[in-house]
Amino acid sequence: MTEVRVGLIEFGKALNDSVSLPGLGELPGGQVSLGRAVRGARARLKRADRILADNLRLGIMVRKKFFSSEVEPVTDAGFLKDVFVAIGRRDVGSGDALELYTDDAVGPDLSRQEGLAQVVAPAYDQLTGFHVQVLVREGVLRFGALTALPRGGQPMRVLGLFGPGPVEELPAGRQGTVLLGFQCDVPPMAGDVLRAFDEPAREHLERREGVAVVHGLNDLGNGSVVAAVEVPEGPASLFTVGSRARVLRPAGTTFNERSTVVAADLRILSLARGGVAVRTNGGVRTFTVGLAFRDLRQNDRIETYVPADEVPLAPPPVAVAVPLVDINAASGPELARLLSPEQVAKALELRQRQGGFPDVEAFGVAIGLQPHEIVRLRKRARAGRVPLRETGVRQLDI
Repeated sequence: MTEVRVGLIEFGKALNDSVSLPGLGELPGGQVSLGRAVRGARARLKRADRILADNLRLGIMVRKKFFSSEVEPVTDAGFLKDVFVAIGRRDVGSGDALELYTDDAVGPDLSRQEGLAQVVAPAYDQLTGFHVQVLVREGVLRFGALTALPRGGQPMRVLGLFGPGPVEELPAGRQGTVLLGFQCDVPPMAGDVLRAFDEPAREHLERREGVAVVHGLNDLGNGSVVAAVEVPEGPASLFTVGSRARVLRPAGTTFNERSTVVAADLRILSLARGGVAVRTNGGVRTFTVGLAFRDLRQNDRIETYVPADEVPLAPPPVAVAVPLVDINAASGPELARLLSPEQVAKALELRQRQGGFPDVEAFGVAIGLQPHEIVRLRKRARAGRVPLRETGVRQLDI
């Protein structure tokens, strides 16, 4: 695996919710609650347990100057620092988070081109980075679109569109300005072609179900391991047999923590609580997990998730209650569901002779069942109340 998670920005925790940049509008403010935030890093937008968007970029990152309302650019922000960012989305709000990561091998899907624009004049600003005047030649160029330059570098997001005021899109034949910020690994030049790519509209990309930390391991010797895990303090985590999982291996300190994804697309093979196999952890924070990953280590984190396009797991079958057969009242055909023809005949004869049986065990012994057969019969039969026969003798209280 090539993904390394390097930081987390949580919105709603900063001292200020937003700041205003001239010509760009409001930038949402968040606090670096894990690792570090590096300008230009790739990011995923997380809302509650859903990943709403991937392949975002920290295109612009600023902070407020001390004892001033002005802002200044920042390239790197450490643990618990407040930052204000532009990522090409306007719906970031309190409670959202940006999961920052690097991945030099796996990139976004650039197979569906939506627009093509020619760079007319590039420019640079110390606060907002690169912005280029373009002429749209084909298709459409949209705010927030994924774009790329032919001379290399990672794909970039359109952080702002102006024509001349802020606009949502530039159609073919239209001139305008595209804000790219500090995403450009290769500075844009006049004559470059900026390609825009279409991304399928989805409500979310992935649902995160839970995280648990590995504390103990038992290698079963068949390619799988059983790990004793604990869910960290915070929101409850859901683990279900059959669900997908990935393994993250943390490194570094709290102020510079990084986690490498060492395995993905695994399946939860088994779960147990208190030595009893279960289908889900049921909200319990300590349990055991079976995984087909022998390189699992202590302090690794197991993260369960559900891709948006995955068919949900089937619910467990509902047990249908089958009525127990009353051995003191059942007919011959009803008893035939439990016993052989010879045993049915003997049971009916004995019941007729003695009027019934006090319990299932006595019934089994009377018709000659083996002990293990009596154990099975207990789950399917019962002994109803035996009516007393009239003896003709008067009973008196003494």
